[in-house]
Amino acid sequence: MRGIGAIATARSGRGLVLGLCVAVSVVAACGTAKTTPTPTPHTATPAPTATAAATPAGTPNPCDVGVQAPPAADIPAAFATAIAFAPDGRMFWAERAGTIRVWQSGASKVFATVQTVTTERGGGYSERGLLGLAISPTFTTDRYVYAFYSDSNYTDQHVVRFTDCAGTGGDATSILTFPAGGDCCHKGGRIAFGPDGKLYVTLGEEHDAPAAQNTSDPRGKVLRYNPDGSIPADNPFGANNAVWAYGLRNPFGIAFSSAGQLAVTNNGPSGDAGSPSTGYDTLLASVKKGAQYQWPLCYGYSHPLQASSCGSSIEPDWSSEHSTVVPTGATFVDANGPSGYTGHLLFCSFDSGMKIVTFGSPHASVSNGPSGCALDVKEGPDHALYFSDTTTIHRLA
Repeated sequence: MRGIGAIATARSGRGLVLGLCVAVSVVAACGTAKTTPTPTPHTATPAPTATAAATPAGTPNPCDVGVQAPPAADIPAAFATAIAFAPDGRMFWAERAGTIRVWQSGASKVFATVQTVTTERGGGYSERGLLGLAISPTFTTDRYVYAFYSDSNYTDQHVVRFTDCAGTGGDATSILTFPAGGDCCHKGGRIAFGPDGKLYVTLGEEHDAPAAQNTSDPRGKVLRYNPDGSIPADNPFGANNAVWAYGLRNPFGIAFSSAGQLAVTNNGPSGDAGSPSTGYDTLLASVKKGAQYQWPLCYGYSHPLQASSCGSSIEPDWSSEHSTVVPTGATFVDANGPSGYTGHLLFCSFDSGMKIVTFGSPHASVSNGPSGCALDVKEGPDHALYFSDTTTIHRLA
């Protein structure tokens, strides 16, 4: 299926993204914060929280753990789909089976759990699970940690927000809920905050290829929200539409540079919509407001599908063409990163490890990095690279 569950499984679907709302009014509903934020039991396991806002002025905040150091070496992690760093230096990670962990005081600690699923009903291949993680850009004051996961009811997917107190996640609030669809695959679920303070969510097209080109449908899109789950008034398709960019098949990597450049990795076709059976994974290195990408009009470097043309849709910056890599998480590396990686965009791939991107014209090129970069990669506050495979989070200084 070319996705996170495809360790020893024939890949016929490729990727990892979300579900379906099929009209503008539904897109709006999917982007609105719940009016009753108390979580239902399936949402998360909450814990008591004391927040900075509840602490009298001049009194130390009992939830503040002080400056922390990220891991100094490789650490065990069970299928860490997403990694995120808090301003205090702590590393958080999401394990696909439903546990969010934090590295605190030199050890791994359970932060929160969600009830999710990683197989289809009856045990079949699936790309569901705990898939995305992001730290609030105002964490020092609100202490919010966000996650994206597939509900165990097989019907819904959620973005849930926790409040951190000394490494325990409480006040769990489901701020976004999307129908998950009946398909096994293309769940995406990557989330990230941009320098504009908005929350960006990637969703796949649930094997409904035409949905990717329909701006009234959130599938096959990058979506943009306010941190509370409401829709920003300056979104490109109207104040009630969360769509930021469209024409994606199965985006499973998202990264912002410090300057605001948005990069997204996208899993290529596997025989659907008349496409080739393998290959043509892509990188969109600078996703812009309202951008139209090519799926399912074209694949790879503007190869038209059936009798269609690519029209005015935007070609990817890089395509694997006939090769298959299954791209996943991404990060931009600053000038203080490890030698050989500084100034580059990196992304992991489930089939062939880290890819180091060099921009060029008309297309970018990639070179190979460590093979253990299978699921996600982030630059830590110590400027080391942290990247995950199915058993480990690796550190590269």
